[in-house]
Amino acid sequence: MTHKRNIFFFLVVASILVTTYLVIKIAKGYKLDLENMSFQPTGLLVATSNPDGAKIWINGLLKGATNSTISLTPREYKVEIKKAGYLPWSKTLKLEKELVVQTNALLFPILPDLKALTFNGAEKPVISPDLSKVVYQTTTKPAGIWVLDLNDFPFGINRESRQIFVGSLRGRDLTAASYQWTPDSKQILLTFTTGKIKENFSLDSNTLTDEIALKDISQDLFSLNLQWTSEQKIRKDQQMEKLVPELADIIENKTRDLSFSPDETKILYTATASAQIPDNLIPAINGASTQKQERTIKPDHTYVYDIKEDKNFPLALSLSRPFTLSWFPTSRHLILVEKNKVTIMEYDGTNQTVVYNTPFVDLNAFSFPSGNRLLVLTTISSDPKAPANLYAVSLK
Repeated sequence: MTHKRNIFFFLVVASILVTTYLVIKIAKGYKLDLENMSFQPTGLLVATSNPDGAKIWINGLLKGATNSTISLTPREYKVEIKKAGYLPWSKTLKLEKELVVQTNALLFPILPDLKALTFNGAEKPVISPDLSKVVYQTTTKPAGIWVLDLNDFPFGINRESRQIFVGSLRGRDLTAASYQWTPDSKQILLTFTTGKIKENFSLDSNTLTDEIALKDISQDLFSLNLQWTSEQKIRKDQQMEKLVPELADIIENKTRDLSFSPDETKILYTATASAQIPDNLIPAINGASTQKQERTIKPDHTYVYDIKEDKNFPLALSLSRPFTLSWFPTSRHLILVEKNKVTIMEYDGTNQTVVYNTPFVDLNAFSFPSGNRLLVLTTISSDPKAPANLYAVSLK
């Protein structure tokens, strides 16, 4: 009786061990090869998209729908994610054994909705440093300076623009004035230039300021600029502390147009001199991007450095025409604004998707903080004399 009990106990323990072994292997992405009676290593493709329910094509073959996980033999694959009514997503991904690769595909509509946000004209829009507001002016009644809040509100409700200054300023031509946001995104500096003389006035972005209450702050501007510069330096120093010294030295001395992503895990920059980013600045991490990187930077070339993965990606940009390049709210995408075209690309330069290609004024196109819409300055009236207005372009 004792002998049978020992055999039973041994079988139970053995089955538990075998089951545990199988579960671990399968969890790591191994597949059972029945022909050779062995486990073959695979990589795991986690195919996700926003919106989900999109078809997954791998090397031209339909493999399912997002969001799902697919085990594949380690090698390179062309992965496409497609959904009716949306522009396709495509990328060449390298899968390695026991590692996970995610798509995180962001899909944009083929025919985005267009909604007017202003109706009496808008000129010279300038976005705030925190990307949450836009200041602009109107020359038609009621003429003046306005601020539009870009934050989303419940039930899709938009706040109407609020006027912060009415008419002209003691006979001065408001259309000839320039304006800029203060670094804290709370004030707007209004500047009138007559020859070599400059007059500067401060406007609160949240309230209507009466002409009588405005005072020339030119005498205080120098000290204010020092204060703003100091605040910006403190902020930049805090961001630079996240970089290893070897990289910080290159970024500090051999780059320009430095911009951290909203989550501060990546840096967009343009090189001003040649430099070599050292290899292995941080320990390698599993599942890091396998897209092509360049650690030798060249003058006037633009790159994105991924701080968490120690990867430096080149961006193919045309320097022959005007453009603006900035971070999209996801921190995984960039928004490229060129003449009559807005392109959203992934931070490694792949998946360059034209999301808007209708004429708009200059390079006036900005993302809403939510990433759900674009703000553009355009004219859709058949009347050539009709003023341009601000419109929201849906990206969802």
